[in-house]
Amino acid sequence: MSMLAEFLMFIQLLGMAVLAAILPTIVVLFVIYFGYQYRYELLDILQAILRIICWVIIYLVDGKDKADDIKVRKL
Repeated sequence: MSMLAEFLMFIQLLGMAVLAAILPTIVVLFVIYFGYQYRYELLDILQAILRIICWVIIYLVDGKDKADDIKVRKL
């Protein structure tokens, strides 16, 4: 009985090691795929976030009127 329990624990440990090796690889592959597939949408989102950050910095330094007057060129 003890040998069977040790064998089952070994199988469980082996399964956990396989999952620990495979799951991060699958996640990285999905991130690369979706990053490549939707790169323009992701760049638009990043550009919008940067605009918001710049607006907040200008708002904190110069005030709301100056921040609202900033014109942003579309690339």
